[in-house]
Amino acid sequence: MEQNITVIEKICGSKPADVELIIVGNDPNFIFAPQENYILKVLYDLDGNIINVTSWLECANYVNGGWTDLIPGTVNWEKNIFIAYLIIFFGYLAKDRFVKFFKKT
Repeated sequence: MEQNITVIEKICGSKPADVELIIVGNDPNFIFAPQENYILKVLYDLDGNIINVTSWLECANYVNGGWTDLIPGTVNWEKNIFIAYLIIFFGYLAKDRFVKFFKKT
């Protein structure tokens, strides 16, 4: 975790003097104690999962595990396909008008 300290401090803020860096890993019995003066941070993983962290140590452990404060880019494919179908549909309906217009000129 020491090698990632610059990334951790960029996302989580400066390391408090009273916090010791410990690697929790995947210990299901470890409970992060909330810090009173720490502002809630929202972190995201690559799958779009969200976690709210309430202490610097909790934030540092999640960032060390690959979480970030940037929302991963997502594409709404259904919306894009719907818009494409609408354009094709209205183009099909309007084709006769376009043909008549260009024949007149």
